[in-house]
Amino acid sequence: MDIKDLKEIACEAIEKQRKELIEISKYIHSNPEYCFGEYKACKVLINYLEKEGFIVEAGICDLSTAFKGIYEGEKSGYNIGIFAEYDAVAGLGHGCGHNIMAAMAVGASMSLKGIVDKIGGTVSIFGTPAEEGGGGKIIMLEKGAFKDLDAAMILHPANDTVVNDISYSRTDLEVNFYGKSSHAATFPDQGTSALNPLIQLFNMVNAMRLELMEKGKILGVITKGGYDPIYIPDHCIGKFTIRSFDRNFKLQLVDRFIKMCQSIAEATNTIFKYEVLGHPYEDIRNNEAIEALLEENLKALGEVVKPRERELGIGCTDMGNVTHCVPALQSYIKVCDDVKGHTMEFLQACGDERGEKALITGAKAMAMTAVDLLYSHENMKKVKLNFQEMKKRFEYIGVEI
Repeated sequence: MDIKDLKEIACEAIEKQRKELIEISKYIHSNPEYCFGEYKACKVLINYLEKEGFIVEAGICDLSTAFKGIYEGEKSGYNIGIFAEYDAVAGLGHGCGHNIMAAMAVGASMSLKGIVDKIGGTVSIFGTPAEEGGGGKIIMLEKGAFKDLDAAMILHPANDTVVNDISYSRTDLEVNFYGKSSHAATFPDQGTSALNPLIQLFNMVNAMRLELMEKGKILGVITKGGYDPIYIPDHCIGKFTIRSFDRNFKLQLVDRFIKMCQSIAEATNTIFKYEVLGHPYEDIRNNEAIEALLEENLKALGEVVKPRERELGIGCTDMGNVTHCVPALQSYIKVCDDVKGHTMEFLQACGDERGEKALITGAKAMAMTAVDLLYSHENMKKVKLNFQEMKKRFEYIGVEI
């Protein structure tokens, strides 16, 4: 049986379960859950996978809404990972389309059962919670969840179909300056303002903008600047996000930022402390060999594949961290071309027939690409070579798994 026949088998399996996959997507869309609280989504996805014969382990990596599903052929072969996201956007429900991503992932995984039964290999589907800020994949990565994968994929809804991707490497910091409070009108000389160093920090950051250009960004807000103007504030807080398209430059920028804070504290006779907020998200490094396969399959399904433009939106994703350590990609499937993600209009599109079409097409495209990887040693050789070249090109520094 040739590769074309195997792809047809996978696509037919998805068509046969079109109705059930759409119902899963609609259920998750109607029941938005947030950041490590995705219990309903987790349950419906696990129930589906177990019904389809997958061995599912729930609550992996000490995360109650993370899971791993395995379907293994009798013959040895490659282990292909397919990732599902299912958390919603705070205040916006599934305006990012993660309901579609979840249904696509289980649909693609289900369709590969017949393939690994024939040619061998393993399909591993991972339920990855809290992409919208919680860094579920980062926790799972650090705990070794993906260490056995030969390649991994995730497909994200968008307003264009795109195979390559760009994202920021991001570290968020809370900075604290401590001084001494006193009555600002009567005894100002007895106080030391904690607000002064914070204002000086903003001035220094603003002065850096021309120098940084597009290489990096430092964005901040004052979250605590005092409570009454008649008192000199003794504790002020700022929150900053430091971003770059290059992880190594971001790390240099974080180091420089902290040294700036320390110097300002010394100059203003205050005390400086900081805390890293959450998990740093790293810049995405898609595997170009997998991209080429996915693009060919998307075109075969009638999709118009466009280049990755900034107009699609640039954010951060915990899938970026995965691509540093596993040959992997995040790509995009068009839901509608007239609205952008994280809007009420996109929320609506992800719950209607436009989202349904993207779901089925995306599931087929991922399944077909997985067939390419499972079937061809030459394809997998290119994937692994590309991954090693990527690490050398970026002077790889990452989490070893």
